[in-house]
Amino acid sequence: MPLQSLAPMLCAARERGYAVAQFNVDTIEIAQAVLIAAQDMRSPVILAIGQGVDRVGRMEAVAAGILQLARHVTVPVCLHLDHSESLPQIDRALALGFTGIMIDASSHPMIDNISATRMVMDLCRQIGAGVEAELGRIAGVEDGLSVGENQVFSVSFDTVQQYVAAVRPDALAVAVGTAHGFYKAAPKIDFKLIAKLRAANMPPLVLHGGSGLADDVLRQAVEIGISKMNFATELRHAYVEATRLAATSGASIFDVLRSGADAAADVARSKLTLVGSSGQC
Repeated sequence: MPLQSLAPMLCAARERGYAVAQFNVDTIEIAQAVLIAAQDMRSPVILAIGQGVDRVGRMEAVAAGILQLARHVTVPVCLHLDHSESLPQIDRALALGFTGIMIDASSHPMIDNISATRMVMDLCRQIGAGVEAELGRIAGVEDGLSVGENQVFSVSFDTVQQYVAAVRPDALAVAVGTAHGFYKAAPKIDFKLIAKLRAANMPPLVLHGGSGLADDVLRQAVEIGISKMNFATELRHAYVEATRLAATSGASIFDVLRSGADAAADVARSKLTLVGSSGQC
């Protein structure tokens, strides 16, 4: 079926009390595995292409593969650009057919963040793509981009209110204590802020850094108001480890690829169940 815009996908999730899982898919094989899992579980899904994929010159190829694969599934699929700070890159993504864009201006003062988000929203509105913005900075490393502890900052409820009064994206990622990558210790997530934001009818809320969070934490986050949950590191790790083990055992390239795809699909099925999107379409 045709790709779906980010906005209606997340609005449906918020209204019905589940979250849509975003999986960062770095190869066509991983994308196909996630789509098979979503189709099997009758779940909407967001396939994201991150900055690492573009740095190695693979954004166009992976996007084209996803567009082709999505035609053969009957569940809603959004093709999303993750953590972009570049208008030229966003223009390229929109031309390729992306239906969701994350503008990450979180490292800038709020007035500049608002300005950048407005600019991207104007571009996306012209073709019906949805926009995710970020407020506050989330720690960790993703796609080679590192945010150290000294660069992290959270935001208050009042700050989020001011931001949303000035610009209202289709989805909003707020720094609430999670991090990109695997956790060395259990994170202290600000569930009270999430619940307060949800009660105030903010845009659909996004939780980055879903990999490695305990199952009960994921469920609680969805129950109190998260509408989009992001997974990258866990999916990559499963794929790489499975392919490595198969390759070192002397398996053929076809069995190596199948091992990685099976591992990625297993992760996807687990997360789709945890966020409550299984059986929603």
